Amino acid sequence: MDFIGGFGYAAVLVGAIGLLAIVAFIIFGLPLLEKIGERTTSGLYTGSDDSSQIVPEYSIAEARANEGKYQEAVDEYRKVIVKYPEDVYPHLRIAELALDHLKDHGLVEAELLAALGKAKGETSVALTAGRLADFYLLTLNDPARALDVMKRVREKIPGTKRASLAEERIAVLERIVQTGVLPPTTPDKIAARPSRYKIPE
Repeated sequence: MDFIGGFGYAAVLVGAIGLLAIVAFIIFGLPLLEKIGERTTSGLYTGSDDSSQIVPEYSIAEARANEGKYQEAVDEYRKVIVKYPEDVYPHLRIAELALDHLKDHGLVEAELLAALGKAKGETSVALTAGRLADFYLLTLNDPARALDVMKRVREKIPGTKRASLAEERIAVLERIVQTGVLPPTTPDKIAARPSRYKIPE
């Protein structure tokens, strides 16, 4: 009888400890697992909010461009700029439309300078400066101005991978300025289809 009573007491004690463990897990364990899961999946699958923010849709402007209504496309991109003044891409796209279709070199330069002024991160600075340098070198045949732009990039993002690439381009541009001979190939254009995501900083 004492054995059965002792066994019953032990079973009650084990049950109570198990119940306390379950309650503790619900109170402390689930929130902890949830937090760990959020950090793991957000970085692994979708990225954090600041690395993949959706930017304005450019569909109306691109529709106008696809219809050959280039000035209307520029006007639509201007609306995007008013609504999202920090967005660099509309300036780049306007510059591309101005260069390829409107043949307005003043507009190209103004938009690329505006984009470079807004660019903050390593990638956006390098992209906009590269486009401006290409414009000066290949369209205006002014390698000295292209060289100046690339030197500004080096100063704006020192110690980065893109600054090292700028150094390589500076060396090429210095040779062009000295010899007057342009490179044999031209760089690729900006992608025709705009990204829905901000240029990573």
